[in-house]
Amino acid sequence: MTMKFRKLLILMLGIAWLLPAAAQDSENIGTLVKITPKKGHDDELIEAITDYHKWIADKEGAMRYNWYKVLTGPDTGLYYAWSGGHDWKDFDAEYDWQSNANEMMQDKVMPHVADIDRMMARTMNDWSHWPEDWTGYTHYHLTDWYVNPGEGNAFRKGLKKIVSTLKEGGYTEHWGFHSMVSGTRGGHFVLVSPTKGWAGMSEPETTFYDIMSKEFGDEEAYETFMSNWSKTFKTGATMTVEYMPGASDYGDD
Repeated sequence: MTMKFRKLLILMLGIAWLLPAAAQDSENIGTLVKITPKKGHDDELIEAITDYHKWIADKEGAMRYNWYKVLTGPDTGLYYAWSGGHDWKDFDAEYDWQSNANEMMQDKVMPHVADIDRMMARTMNDWSHWPEDWTGYTHYHLTDWYVNPGEGNAFRKGLKKIVSTLKEGGYTEHWGFHSMVSGTRGGHFVLVSPTKGWAGMSEPETTFYDIMSKEFGDEEAYETFMSNWSKTFKTGATMTVEYMPGASDYGDD
């Protein structure tokens, strides 16, 4: 998704997160963890979490996390870990190996961690346009949206119109939405825009504006729709994160 499209969304629409889960089910629930490393412990933290991932890889029911480093925004220098594609019941499951895993986590990983903040989210695939092939996608631009009280139906209706128009119009960029269901404010959604490096943020040949204005017939009708819809929410923080393949490695290959 280009920088211009994101700006249009931020200004006129208003919003991991992160890669959609490989496993798909009726719930599409994910857990998002913000990790603040102790000062000067970044290398030790990444080495420890990589070792932990490889140790836990063959354990029944173990959740797998993708790791990301925050490059811009208020959380610059921190890390996010995301595990998606779960059913709510997955978080109730108990296994014999968990006590050993907890001990290893406390002994090897936590000495390098200053703080952890955990959230839960539902991936909104109907609102999303994920890539079919994730090869080459390394950076993700994230934007918070907060739906105004009483405006949920209008927000969803408008967003549905925008998403369907872009898909039908052949928009080449990609995006995804997550509804934050625990650990944050109510009515919180996150827009995720995956790109192939910084260069992937350049303007596409057919823009968001081109497709939307064509759908509404003229510039005035388009701007009226966007102005009315933008009143249903407020925008929040934005950030760019980079995928960390090493820290996300479970040693399968």
